[in-house]
Amino acid sequence: MAYYTYLQPTDQPTGVFRLLDWLEANFCNDDYQDFRCLVAFAKIKPFYKLHPSLQLWNSKGKSSEAVIGIDHKGTSFQALQYVLANFDCVNILHVNYSTFHPKLYIFSGPTKATAYYGSSNFTSGGLETNFEGGIIIDFTFPTDQNEFDKFFKSYSSVATLSGSCITKLTPSFLNTLNGHGLLLDETKTAKAPHSSTPANTSSNTAASSLPLFSGIHVKPARSIPKNVMISAASSAGIILTSPQKGSSHPSVSSTGITSNSAIPIAPTIIPVITNGLVIQVTPHYNGEILLSKIAVDQNPTFFGYPFTGMTVPKKAGNPTYPQRVPDPIVNIYVYDNTGALVNTATNYPLNTIYYAKKSEIRITITPSILSALNVAAITTNYPILVMTTSTIIGCDYELSFYAPGSAIYNDYLSVCNQSLPSGGKPISRKMGDRKSVV
Repeated sequence: MAYYTYLQPTDQPTGVFRLLDWLEANFCNDDYQDFRCLVAFAKIKPFYKLHPSLQLWNSKGKSSEAVIGIDHKGTSFQALQYVLANFDCVNILHVNYSTFHPKLYIFSGPTKATAYYGSSNFTSGGLETNFEGGIIIDFTFPTDQNEFDKFFKSYSSVATLSGSCITKLTPSFLNTLNGHGLLLDETKTAKAPHSSTPANTSSNTAASSLPLFSGIHVKPARSIPKNVMISAASSAGIILTSPQKGSSHPSVSSTGITSNSAIPIAPTIIPVITNGLVIQVTPHYNGEILLSKIAVDQNPTFFGYPFTGMTVPKKAGNPTYPQRVPDPIVNIYVYDNTGALVNTATNYPLNTIYYAKKSEIRITITPSILSALNVAAITTNYPILVMTTSTIIGCDYELSFYAPGSAIYNDYLSVCNQSLPSGGKPISRKMGDRKSVV
């Protein structure tokens, strides 16, 4: 029987669950082969944030289709540039005197499927910070095949429409839409009309200053690493320009589809770490990775420490050690020295122990998962692990490993402000604190 998860309107602004994380995890999940979505509005920033996982998805020959609305100028030229370049098929739907308004995301594969149906558009607000509602449905085949087939009609009934209300997106049609002023230009978002008030508009700012309303803490949206933004923009021919006055973020061009666009280097965007660990690591040949007991002592709750279980020795007479039980479930992302996402592991049980003999926290990951880090060739800088609390239901942590050399590696290295004991090595590892880094 299909399994239903109900999402609360407060989940996204508080960071309990964010649909962007759900999308990213599923694009990296080998159980799924096809992605389908219906969205009323689409903006470019979520595509930048999902670009590494979409690259991995496409590299494995998986399919992606979308039907996107353009009503009320809620979809941007830049977002359509991206999907045109990176999706297999995109259709634009518009009907006079009616608004195309569904929000449906479906991942499917031979043995299972998962779907979201709710209020979240493909925008930063819709996928991260807005008060949204919806339901996630998980299907297992063949048991739930009939139920999934009935549900899938929510997508196919729209995708198979014929006539002038739905048109396949092509470079020519995109430029036509843009030329008629039907698309948002994200270089001029402050002036663009929209049927829904964005989170940071003047009206919201004015309302927040009134004593009529008291706020809740909203977890910030995920930042976009410099190299990821450049790679995503390059894949779609989007021109990044110099940041506008008063902004630290680069803007994007809406001059039309181009093929050989120069993309200037955007300013460095330091990642935000709100509850996690940034640490240099040296994975051993057997998959063991040493974490710092110093980090654990500074924030034991984050690691679930002290551990309540005990290891079972492989040989009689060997000592036992405290072990976290059950193993925390993690998603693992591995980035090479160019910053490209090259390997993933989802729903991975992370063996975690306290090695009392050396006062160390040790985790173990299958060595092949981390092979792209090429630890044996490292002579100066160690790979970096960014470990954060997951917002995905059923997952405890997100573990991202970065090989030395990329721009994002250097960004994370810049927040490593504590030196760890060298253990006899010529160069000490470093770690970052768990305060928000902007």
